[in-house]
Amino acid sequence: MLGHYDPYLVALSIVVASFGGYVALDLASHARDAGRGRNGWLGAAALAFGAGIWSMHFIGMMAMRMPVPVSYDILLTALSFLLAVGVSGTGLFAVAHGGGGRATLAAAGLLTGFGIVSMHYVGMAGMRLPVPLIYDTLLVVASVVIAVAASTAALWLAFRTASPLQRLSGALVLGAAVVSMHYIGMAAANADVTAIGHAANTGAVPTGDDLGFVLSTPSLAVGTGVGTLLILSLGLLSVLIDRRRSAERAAGQEARYRAVVDFAVDPIVVIDETGTIQSFNRAAETTFGYGTEEAVGANVRILMAEPHHSAHDGYMAHFRETGERRIIGIGREVEGRRKDGSLFPLELSVAEWHDGRQRLFTGIMRDITARKAAEDALHRAKAEAERAREEALAARDKAERADMAKTKFLAAASHDLRQPVQSLFFFAHALSDRLDGHPASPLLASMSESLNGLRTLLDSLLDVSRLDAGVVTPAVTEFALGPLLQRLADEYRGRAAEVGIALRHVPTDGWTRSDPALVERILRNLVENAIRYTESGRILIGCRRTGNSLRIEVLDTGIGIPEDKRDEVFVEFAQLANPERDRRKGLGLGLAIVRRLAGLLGHEVTLRSRPGRGSAFGLTVPSVAPRQVMKTCRPAAQSAAQPPANGGKGLVVVVEDDAIILLSMRTMLEEWGYEVVAAVSADEAVGTLTSLGQRPDMIVADYRLREGRTGLQAIRDIYGVCGVRVPALVLTGDTDPARIAEVQQSGHRLLHKPVAPEVLRNALTSAA
Repeated sequence: MLGHYDPYLVALSIVVASFGGYVALDLASHARDAGRGRNGWLGAAALAFGAGIWSMHFIGMMAMRMPVPVSYDILLTALSFLLAVGVSGTGLFAVAHGGGGRATLAAAGLLTGFGIVSMHYVGMAGMRLPVPLIYDTLLVVASVVIAVAASTAALWLAFRTASPLQRLSGALVLGAAVVSMHYIGMAAANADVTAIGHAANTGAVPTGDDLGFVLSTPSLAVGTGVGTLLILSLGLLSVLIDRRRSAERAAGQEARYRAVVDFAVDPIVVIDETGTIQSFNRAAETTFGYGTEEAVGANVRILMAEPHHSAHDGYMAHFRETGERRIIGIGREVEGRRKDGSLFPLELSVAEWHDGRQRLFTGIMRDITARKAAEDALHRAKAEAERAREEALAARDKAERADMAKTKFLAAASHDLRQPVQSLFFFAHALSDRLDGHPASPLLASMSESLNGLRTLLDSLLDVSRLDAGVVTPAVTEFALGPLLQRLADEYRGRAAEVGIALRHVPTDGWTRSDPALVERILRNLVENAIRYTESGRILIGCRRTGNSLRIEVLDTGIGIPEDKRDEVFVEFAQLANPERDRRKGLGLGLAIVRRLAGLLGHEVTLRSRPGRGSAFGLTVPSVAPRQVMKTCRPAAQSAAQPPANGGKGLVVVVEDDAIILLSMRTMLEEWGYEVVAAVSADEAVGTLTSLGQRPDMIVADYRLREGRTGLQAIRDIYGVCGVRVPALVLTGDTDPARIAEVQQSGHRLLHKPVAPEVLRNALTSAA
């Protein structure tokens, strides 16, 4: 292009380009580090970069002194400014948000370069000359290449310059490249010389008045440059102020961080990617024994025990190469090493973070020596507790075995004792009939009384052993309490009158749900206990309603029970007013049986008493709605007193392998008027019946027979020859739960030895 350049304006364009590049790089660097307002700082960097390039371009065009007047189109000039700022912002935002990869950088650099070239040639097109411009193709291409290279370099430097010196060097390189691109572009434009000469000869060269307002003046160029520099300075000042504020905030945060870290109770150590310690708090000094001056700058391996000590550098190298996290973000227990070489357990958690320049790792540790000791103590305590539990279980099993052995012993002893006692009963009863009026009758009566006491003891022991063995199964049903209380009162009224006690009962229409037989046994024991310990006065049997329950009470005016002895009376063989052990006052088992039976039924037993004033025993049972009772009458033709066809009371088959008991029972039954077939085995009984050709009216069989056979089998054998089922009784002295259950399931009545003659007679009569 014809003309020459104003060196001062050229220098001003270079200064503006370089300063604009510096401000743009500084703003981009600040945008990279800023947590908040990042996009705003990126926009400011784009504005600084675009304004610097455009201002340099405009000043460079006005620096050209041409022989013809030059003016500028305002719209095209403004468009060139917008292109400069727009393409700069597009490139910066693309690199900032695209990850900074090579492909992104190349694309953004190419886009920004072509944008700058477009800005330059749009600005050139805005020049108003009297002659046309001719462009040199090679120089235009050179300007495009320089623009793309300069743009790519600017974008690359924008996010990689850290120090002011780096930014200054980058700005100078960037400014020189942009200036070179501009002036090469200017050199590519040449005016048509022939056209200029022809215009001059013909007087067709226009003046400034002809072209309008001419802007190419040094004052405008200087004003543009100064204005741009002021705007860029304001941007630089803003970022400096923001950096200062950020530094103050960082200093405050650092102070708070140091306060927290230094006074933390747990060791906190910061290391870099090489494992070099950058920070070491006071707790770490106390825990590891190193001072801060000793630890900072050393490798973190000094705090580690093997195998982590030797393998640490390998861990860090593996992490840098692969990014695989083996401990970061994962708490774990490791061994630490103090300065003196001692080892201790610690809990370690590691966090990864960046300070803008490098990757750092913060390790928070806790000395867990005390916790480990506590855990060990807890494990030992658990082990000891487990051993104690096992010992307790073994002791419980031993006690249960001992209790089972006791129960079995009691059952066996009861059976063995009942056998001779049973024979004594039968012989005594047979003698009593034959010695009626004989001088030896009083002696026989005393013996019978002793036998009754022995039977009572064995019966009570049997009740206790059966309850302890768990073989008593309640047969729960709904029944009326009135008839039961009436029957007990009628039965015991005469016995009470014999000792001068008035016994009465209060009628009731209450119904309950329970086992009537077991409830009767409980009440019998309570009534007998009241009779034994009441010397004068009265006994009252009654029932009262309490909510949804009924409480059956037996009240007496007897000796009473002290408050501190009320639990003791329910213990086996405990008798408060019988130091001489008079068996007429019982054996001390009645109330123990009451408590066991009540517990089996789920009923509550209560006791109120005042010494010298009497006692009130209560049994609480559930209350149910009454039902209508159907009354029946037994025909006279079926009376038990009617003799059978054979002229006697009937034929009874007795199967007993004990010869003495068999003889005594036969004698007693014959005295009662029965015909008796006595046999020691089922085969003998079947043979005798077959030879007689008679069907028995009753079978009485002992449970244990010879050769391992049982009375149940004997009864079935006799049924086989009779062809019909006849009433049968099973006698046994065995309290084995399995034996009792077997007899109960057979449907036959079970009597426990020793059996009182009256009980056996009543059983035979009722069965007949």
